[in-house]
Amino acid sequence: MDNYQRNPQQGGNWPQKNSQNNNQPKKTPEEFLTQHPFDSKWITQSTDKSMVNFAEEAGKYMAKQKLTKSKIRSIYGEIKRIQINGFDKEKASFYLLRPKMAYALGRDSGNHGLKLFKLIFDKSSELVQNANQYENFCNLFEAILAYHKANGGKD
Repeated sequence: MDNYQRNPQQGGNWPQKNSQNNNQPKKTPEEFLTQHPFDSKWITQSTDKSMVNFAEEAGKYMAKQKLTKSKIRSIYGEIKRIQINGFDKEKASFYLLRPKMAYALGRDSGNHGLKLFKLIFDKSSELVQNANQYENFCNLFEAILAYHKANGGKD
């Protein structure tokens, strides 16, 4: 008896992978942040090696959770636009990123990679008060997205 006949209840004649919790993360975004704590000095002071390590782990997690760049493209595009035009000129746009981020998560609330992105966004954005801190904020998200892509994150 072949595999097609042994598993007829699993959806037709095609063999199925064991689907028990395949889409569930091994850890939630909150657990991720417990194991990989966010350090406010990455925004308020400067980037260091621990920030790069954090960004690498966050990017890996987001890629494993199938977060696509298209899900965060509008947010990241706006982050870059503000950086180019200057934080001091674009403060209002920066403050409006938070509701934009909430909207993105509202459209796909089951995506744990997006939830982690929002948690990091919320923690870091509330610390930004000047142009230098905004640059640190941008560096953090550029690093996360670079590692996301390096670990198989799709467009």
